[in-house]
Amino acid sequence: MNSLFAELRRRNIFRVAGVYAVTGWILSQASGVLEEALSLPSWFDTIVVVLVLIGFPIAILLAWAFEMTPEGMKRTENVNDEDSIAAKTGRKLDFAILAGLVLVVALIIGGRFLPQKTTAPENTQQVQTDEKPSIAVLPFEDYSPNKDQEYFANGISEELLNVLSRVDGLRVASRTSAFAFKGRDIGIGEISEALNVNHILEGSIRKSGTTLRITAQLIDTNTDEHMWSQTYDKPLTAKNIFAIQDEIAAAIVAELKGQLSIGATKSTNRTASLEAYELYLRAREQMQKRLPDTLTAAVEGYKHVIALDPGFAPAYAGLAVTYLLIPEYVGTEEDEAIELARPNVERALQLAPNSAEALTAAASLALEQFKFQDTLDFANRAIAANPNYVLAYHRQGLAYGWLGQAEKALASFEKALELDPLSAVLLVNLGTFQETLGNLAAAQVTHEKNIRYNPTSTQGYLALGRIKHGNGDYAGAHTMFKDAQALNPESPNIHNSLMNLYAEVGLFDLAAPFAQTPDEKGSLLIMRGGIAAARKIIAENPDKTALTALLLGETAAAYPELRKQASQINFVALPVTQDLANYMVFITMLFQEQSDPDAEVLIDKLNVYFTGKTPVDFTNSNVLFGAGLLAIANGKTEQALPWFERMANVGYAWAGVENVSLLGMESLRQYPQWLEIEKRLIENAAKHRAETEAQLANPKPNWVNIVPRP
Repeated sequence: MNSLFAELRRRNIFRVAGVYAVTGWILSQASGVLEEALSLPSWFDTIVVVLVLIGFPIAILLAWAFEMTPEGMKRTENVNDEDSIAAKTGRKLDFAILAGLVLVVALIIGGRFLPQKTTAPENTQQVQTDEKPSIAVLPFEDYSPNKDQEYFANGISEELLNVLSRVDGLRVASRTSAFAFKGRDIGIGEISEALNVNHILEGSIRKSGTTLRITAQLIDTNTDEHMWSQTYDKPLTAKNIFAIQDEIAAAIVAELKGQLSIGATKSTNRTASLEAYELYLRAREQMQKRLPDTLTAAVEGYKHVIALDPGFAPAYAGLAVTYLLIPEYVGTEEDEAIELARPNVERALQLAPNSAEALTAAASLALEQFKFQDTLDFANRAIAANPNYVLAYHRQGLAYGWLGQAEKALASFEKALELDPLSAVLLVNLGTFQETLGNLAAAQVTHEKNIRYNPTSTQGYLALGRIKHGNGDYAGAHTMFKDAQALNPESPNIHNSLMNLYAEVGLFDLAAPFAQTPDEKGSLLIMRGGIAAARKIIAENPDKTALTALLLGETAAAYPELRKQASQINFVALPVTQDLANYMVFITMLFQEQSDPDAEVLIDKLNVYFTGKTPVDFTNSNVLFGAGLLAIANGKTEQALPWFERMANVGYAWAGVENVSLLGMESLRQYPQWLEIEKRLIENAAKHRAETEAQLANPKPNWVNIVPRP
């Protein structure tokens, strides 16, 4: 044994082991520093330590088997004693060990006493503990043999989202935003940053005959690690589908440290019919697309679901909301939509009075009926039932807006966007209220973001186009409106926007196909000088031509219809906003000329709103026009001129303005300054008309296949 130790010392085995140990320790410490500094994967320092440990026996074997000589490395048994320099090598190794130990001591002292850049561990833990858990459910993949179950995979994802939204203390990103990444090659990190969530649930479904397989996995977005995964193989029944959803939700709750609790699902929110459930998922998918054909398909789908299971509350709520969407996206009468939606809302509330879906459908119906306080009450109840239900915040925001509480409306949409940050509908409303509160730059950024994240939705294009139109950028507005039309050629809102723009620049032949109502047709006739024909339309449609009568200065003919509209929405009680100012001035002047007692109340509110404001405070032509008319209503016609001049300065166009006798505009023609303003408005129209015609002569590729209206 003594001879073995002597040989180990002679061959410097102990010294090599010492040098290796010191060097290995330094490497392991350096790997930890590099991992943090260079944001390397969490396994980097582990790999370094493993390699160091593997290398130790190799280094010892090499030290035993080989010796360094002046002629280079040789096997030890081939080195004569007189040629050996092992003792000299040993002294070098001693110095190396000593230097390494000095470096180790320096690193230990530096780590203990030098200032640290990172937050103390206990503070980091506190931040992690205080952060509210959040999750996004990505659309599940369809691994079915025929790849024809995408609607079912989407539906399962959304149902899981709905179950998780009932977890107390868990913030759940909404469907719209989570599904925005479907089919795009984007990493978990980018998705979590866009949705502001710290967990992702993803998975797949496979339907084959009567068998269903659902695979789900939970990912921690901070570490990109899989926290939990499970595969469920069960017979394909509605009961099993719901059971799997509950099991997944329970597993997620358990993984998130058991800090959360999940509420029970009412039986009226579920169906025992597999066929009804699959049809419901398909109908909901069609409704989400908000196109004319898909909304029609959704209506038929929901009706079929109700026929199969008359006690399934979500189908009634979905059918009611679909009916209320159709006028905006298809063009049917709003009164008809309200009558169709009402019994379905009532039935949904009977079956599930505390369901967020049913309560939000009731809020939607109340909003269409101009019952804004009822809208707010239903929305608040829906939020209490499910704090993660985005549509409830949307209805709450709209109600606040109509009640004149723009700051609260903005807050509602900001809260909704925390849950659904990429929603086209929410972004357009956020931008609208940013504009209402005077933050035009923020509104434009919001609408541009909407277009970037939702390039197939009309919402952002239409909203940004209206800002450009109001500020005199007709070419920019026309581009936005045509892009929107390419996405939904049947949208009444887009038709109205194009009609107004074409009429203002004098392209009456292009505007005419979009004029569908008697009022729209009569107004266009006046602009192009067809006064007699416009009067004939009024005579044939006395209760549908208020605007046409106003443009002709015939307030007595316009009064009955507009008085009825004002009463329906309790117009006198509404506060003045930038969005409503123009229309409110019209109503005020009409009431004033007809000696309506509400005229005095309205004119006082308008005067308060515009007190201290000057034309340079606005760029929107509608507000400027309203302020000018208000001066006429106050008997100060000459003071109206600077407001109208500002309209011309910002580029507003008005082809055919010389044919209009709207609410006291005849009195303006005694002023040479007004005649000059009229001339400039017509010149602006000619300029913008040329730009618009040039765009149409060289259309963007997506405009080419738009079918023109007959």
